[in-house]
Amino acid sequence: MGTAGETLRIYPAPEGEPASPDYKLIVNDKPVFVYQAKVRQEIAKPKGSIWTHDVGCKAEIASLAYFDFAGSVEVAVRVTRPFKTVTVHPLSYGIKPEISGHTIWFWLQQPRKLTVLLDGSDKQALHLFANGMETDAPKPDDPNVLYFGPGVHKIGSTKLKPGQRVYIAGGAVVRGQILPDEQPQLSKRTGLKHYSGAVLHLDKADGARISGRGILDGGDMPHAARSLILVANSKDVRVEGIILRDSPNWNVCIANSDRVLARDLKLVSGRLNSDGINPVNSRKVEIRDCFIRNHDDSIAVKATRPEGDCADILAEGCIIWNDWGYALGITYETRAPIHDVTFRNCDVLTALFAPLGVYMVDSATVSNIAFENIRVEATRDKFIRIAIGHDMWATDPKRGHIRGVRFKDVAFTGKTPPPSEIAGFDGDHLVEDVTFDTLTIAGKRIAAPAEGRFAINPHAKGVVFK
Repeated sequence: MGTAGETLRIYPAPEGEPASPDYKLIVNDKPVFVYQAKVRQEIAKPKGSIWTHDVGCKAEIASLAYFDFAGSVEVAVRVTRPFKTVTVHPLSYGIKPEISGHTIWFWLQQPRKLTVLLDGSDKQALHLFANGMETDAPKPDDPNVLYFGPGVHKIGSTKLKPGQRVYIAGGAVVRGQILPDEQPQLSKRTGLKHYSGAVLHLDKADGARISGRGILDGGDMPHAARSLILVANSKDVRVEGIILRDSPNWNVCIANSDRVLARDLKLVSGRLNSDGINPVNSRKVEIRDCFIRNHDDSIAVKATRPEGDCADILAEGCIIWNDWGYALGITYETRAPIHDVTFRNCDVLTALFAPLGVYMVDSATVSNIAFENIRVEATRDKFIRIAIGHDMWATDPKRGHIRGVRFKDVAFTGKTPPPSEIAGFDGDHLVEDVTFDTLTIAGKRIAAPAEGRFAINPHAKGVVFK
């Protein structure tokens, strides 16, 4: 717990936690520990599998640090190697740091989730989470709280009860484990081994809550073993505040649930299949003020089952760094209706396939999807993709429909204009009613498809640029 009048709270790292080799952090003249985080892990494809797992896995090392503050703070980042230039992302925040020798300086007046990059490279990034002051930490002896204090804790799949709270304190690292007596299930589709239950498993756990400032870590588990957090068949659930690191599978899955809030989460994961936050066949889900760096779709709305639509989903104020996949959108599994989904006021630092996408492969209808006030800094493929296709994730014999997708005040802020795609499947499975209202690419307002490098096939109808 903090003290009255406290304006800066720093959390020492647990003993044995390796420090970043690249950065040292000083906030208001006080040292802040900088953690390591594995990103962009290299994986090899096993013989006979249509997917991949981590044989001979190698990883790039990024860095992350966190602290709480109120008022304003001076941030000094000391870099252990020579550099010439620095940028602080999202660029929309307008932070212009100063450089003195090997030290970067800037001030913060409000909580921010930042990424520091050197010399125009996205290697060896520093992810800096400057939180607001935590005000509602529970007491360690509260009988309804599973409390993880500072230090290292190792747990297997842990199931929460209705109304129960899990609290991971600042300075704590909770490491998910595969217990000796657990037996995996082999996926026929991917050839990967999965274990029952998520690390924090909420099934029929109405009113449960996960919160704190510490780290939930999946690094001790093999690739695809289990998700870090699953919210299933539950209502009125909150997941907020913590850092999720090195998830071996999906970071947060929200399945067949109602009224779920994911807020102020910080995700840094580098293994394939480490989707960020996925609402699946769920309703009234809010994803707010989260930072997501992962190696698969970042915020992807899905319907993996034909029963139960996915509706009333809002992702707002989020920052996305996508190393492989789509950043924001509806992707792949679309076996039940998905509708009334809004992505608003988000920054995408980079993405592989497309920062903004509606890509479906099953038979349902996707409708009333909005992208509003979105800024995209970079992409390695397309900018926008709206398409109906067929691939390994499809299970339905027929394709579906996309109706009503709206883009308003969306901008690609990079220098080189990327291509975009709008493509229906055939004459009976169309993409219909797509509107672009104030679309900007590389500083230019786009008033026609050719101006924005859009490829539109004959099975897309009602595409309008305002």
